[in-house]
Amino acid sequence: MKYTNSTLFKTELQNISDVLELINYRPRTIDSYLQCIFECCSWLQDTYNISIADADILQLRAFLLHLKRRKEEGGLGYAPRSVNLYNCALKKYFRFVLKKPLSNEDLPLCRVDHPLPKVPSQKDVFRLILGMDNLKHMTELAAAYGAGLRISEVTALRFRDISFSDGTITISEESSKSRYAGTIELSTRLKGILYRYWKQCYPDARPDDWLFPGQKPGSHITKGSLDRVFKKRIRELGWESRGYSFHCLRHAQALHYYQSGADLFQVQQRLRHRTITSTLIYVQLDAKLKERRHIENPFDAENFS
Repeated sequence: MKYTNSTLFKTELQNISDVLELINYRPRTIDSYLQCIFECCSWLQDTYNISIADADILQLRAFLLHLKRRKEEGGLGYAPRSVNLYNCALKKYFRFVLKKPLSNEDLPLCRVDHPLPKVPSQKDVFRLILGMDNLKHMTELAAAYGAGLRISEVTALRFRDISFSDGTITISEESSKSRYAGTIELSTRLKGILYRYWKQCYPDARPDDWLFPGQKPGSHITKGSLDRVFKKRIRELGWESRGYSFHCLRHAQALHYYQSGADLFQVQQRLRHRTITSTLIYVQLDAKLKERRHIENPFDAENFS
């Protein structure tokens, strides 16, 4: 059950909501944490008939194990990343609301695998995007790849964010996941697609209008709608087994940019990563895709003396 549809645990939720707002978490993150706390409170009440304030470490561990264990074992079968979200929400609640901090020794985090993302080749990206008949849908995917944008950043674009005179696209702090605003140079092809989209679809658009409006007046396209556009295109191409997600367009832009000669710092700036660590994945991807040649051990060099 969604916490917003219930009258239960209002005090507990309000207490942590105030703290998260003060920390300046994004509304979506606050919503996720509140849902985690709500589900924990419900489970503790149903299972032990206690409140979250009275729960001990073993009972909290039991809740996390219930989330993680497979459905055949009586659990919910949540992925490790999802279980860790609940873990973090509980630690925030106990630290800031109950003033009883929990450590990783108390509630260990699940180990999470970090597989390399599935990334289409440059040829396949061109086929995926440029072969679309619907201009609006093509422009949405072109913006994601051409500027290396997250799905949330594509949906939140306004016409004022596109400057044809400067040849740039601006990502605001509000729409950026990492609150890292930035200006990205428009490629010639993306600039042309955006210009054609503007002239053909919204020639009377005002600067504050959404670049990709939604069905409701005054709203922008939702992430769900944009994801469906991408998945439909993948089905049209018969690529369902390749494991591509919408985010693969951002990965593809970064990898192809790096393979074209950009250094890591340039890739970091284009993706607006706060740390270079997040950018290193493209070095791994490039290395995996390359045919590795044999390198002679320096100790065997002929001129070694």
